[in-house]
Amino acid sequence: MVPVGGSKRRSVLQTTLVVGLLAITGVGHAAPVFEGNVVFAGSATYPPHQWLGEDDEPHGFVVELENQLAEQGGTQAEHLLLPWKEALQAVISGDADAVALFLSEQRREYFDFTEPFYYVPHAIFSHKNGERLASLGDLVGYQVAVVAGGYAEQRLSQDYPNVQLLKVPNERDCLEVVASRSADACVEATHTARYYASDLPVIKTSAPFWPRPYVFGVRKGNDELRDWLDRQLSMAIANGTYGDIYQRWQPRLRSEDTSFFESLKALAWIAFPIIFMAVLGWCCSWYFKRKVSDRTRQLTEELVARRQLQGELEYRAGHDLVTGLPNRGKFVADLDKHLQQERSEVAAVILIRLLNVEQIISIFGYQVFRELLQNFGQRLKAMGFIQVGHFGSGVFAVVPSMDISYQHIVDNMIEPFELGTISLDAQVVMGVSHNEGESSIDAEELLRRSMTAFSTASKAEKTWVIYSPELEPDPKDIFLLQQFRRQGTRDMFLVFQPKLDLATGYIKGAEALLRWSSPELGAVSPGKFIPILEKSGLITEVTHWVVEQAWSAMFRFQERDGSFGVSANIAARDLMSGCGLVDLIQSLQGVRETQRLCLEVTETGVIEDYEHAIDVLSTLRASGVHCAVDDFGTGYASLSYLSKLPIDEVKLDRSFIKDMVSNRQNHAIVASTIELAHTLNLKVTAEGVEDMDTLRALAALGCDTAQGYIISRPIAESDLIHLLGRPYLKVSQVRSQGELST
Repeated sequence: MVPVGGSKRRSVLQTTLVVGLLAITGVGHAAPVFEGNVVFAGSATYPPHQWLGEDDEPHGFVVELENQLAEQGGTQAEHLLLPWKEALQAVISGDADAVALFLSEQRREYFDFTEPFYYVPHAIFSHKNGERLASLGDLVGYQVAVVAGGYAEQRLSQDYPNVQLLKVPNERDCLEVVASRSADACVEATHTARYYASDLPVIKTSAPFWPRPYVFGVRKGNDELRDWLDRQLSMAIANGTYGDIYQRWQPRLRSEDTSFFESLKALAWIAFPIIFMAVLGWCCSWYFKRKVSDRTRQLTEELVARRQLQGELEYRAGHDLVTGLPNRGKFVADLDKHLQQERSEVAAVILIRLLNVEQIISIFGYQVFRELLQNFGQRLKAMGFIQVGHFGSGVFAVVPSMDISYQHIVDNMIEPFELGTISLDAQVVMGVSHNEGESSIDAEELLRRSMTAFSTASKAEKTWVIYSPELEPDPKDIFLLQQFRRQGTRDMFLVFQPKLDLATGYIKGAEALLRWSSPELGAVSPGKFIPILEKSGLITEVTHWVVEQAWSAMFRFQERDGSFGVSANIAARDLMSGCGLVDLIQSLQGVRETQRLCLEVTETGVIEDYEHAIDVLSTLRASGVHCAVDDFGTGYASLSYLSKLPIDEVKLDRSFIKDMVSNRQNHAIVASTIELAHTLNLKVTAEGVEDMDTLRALAALGCDTAQGYIISRPIAESDLIHLLGRPYLKVSQVRSQGELST
């Protein structure tokens, strides 16, 4: 590390003073223009992202990106590379403007973040001749090195308090203490650790984990600089300069080396003893030459298989496996390329969705639905569009090259599909977004407009709608999204609705329910913000937070009742797409068991992509997590159909429960559902129980658990703890006397 000279510190202070004066006078609020340099702090020992070379000059992928952003914004970048904790402090104290770092909730206290521009995983590195620690759970009881102030220190301190942490100044030291056996392992970002491990007796002994977004952090409240950086990042991505920089650094940014040279090196270990043994005689030489030939052929076959596998993985990453059409990610990337052409032929983007997906699956089965999707996609391709894609669950997108009759598309797609002995008439709804030649338009914006038009068509029960600005959502909804982007889950909290075990009369579980108390918006109803976050694709962050908080609360409840379970609702989109949910559950399991945690997903959510739901739910069950189907009876699936899924519980929708005592038909439905569910070894929970007559009727029918206002409204964690370990009758007496607020 080269000390920062006095002149350089003066330059930093001058730059800070200029920025401060601009803030005081209000200059440049409309469009930030920096008269001085933008000072980027960073680690001096973090290759290939950023480091000080032997020439005392900054190098790295992030350094080059920072130079591009500054040049693009009409200023210059100055790089202040220091030990990591000093680099963070430089931004907090105002000696630097921004720093590239991992996004984490703990850092939100001091920093505001840009949108992510890269993702970096971590891994465990152990001594070649020592204990090879392969998972985070294996670290308990060992001395583990981490960089002071780094993301690994924060995460291990929070999630694995029993791990002994050895804090070191930089990434190189993290690996060197392992090499010298002063520590048993090092947890560090894979790219940098791999770079330093090349000349040390240290190897990576775990699969990558914690894939974290890499962002620029600015001092808390510096919205002007953050917005400026976001604009420059968006511009760099749109004009291709980000891609050029990434391509130049890609060989050094890979987390694994899989070159042909390594295969030849493996071959050398065989060839050397063969050459050595050749002097013992012609027979031995012939024998070993034959071995070399076999091994060479094996290595060649492995290389060919690896290349084929890589090609297959790349194809799977960019295509929908049912239809063979590009998925959303590849469709967007291809559309952006078309839009950037000097004379783009893109006339519009049309979003097309097959209706009645749930009914088709329920009546004809998932295999027929798959065949329908395949035939539907092939018919779209035959119409000669520039692009055709399938985003999953019967949602297609096409790009026409000229004005086309939308009625012609509809007429063509609703022609009957002959699927073996079955003839199906497809029903579709479309949203259309015209390309008006706007210079700033991109693929995501065109798709967003198509989705807006599609949503309007669905609500108005029209076959198609063309986008216009009048279709844009309520500005209040946009403001809600802006607040969530800024604050995240900081002002969210959980309440718990108790579940009564009807066999024992005890409270044996609870459903975790999300609440949001925003400083700007006040108390926001879940019925308001959850659908908005789902539609905008931001629900995943909330889902992960809810699961983590529910899991933590469950163990606090189990200090009072060891068999207590907690359930949490998850979005069907998060379940179907994965979105790291399985990885999250497995990482939680590495700390403590998750066998009393239950995830609830709606009936329609699991039957839209039935086969994939089986795979995801099976993986969750293998991790010890229970799964329940929520709002059962509101969709089109039979209980016997759902029983093929690896689920443990069904929750009867409140629409059947509320009048089951007076409505003979609903009473019969509830009774038969409970009986069949028990035959299939499924537990049954009744939702929306609001009177004692209904509760007694459910108990008489053998219902396992119940929840509703007659038992308790959703309450705080501290109130729920007081209900545990007591018979329900006693609890009801306490509540009737007003000693427990619900």
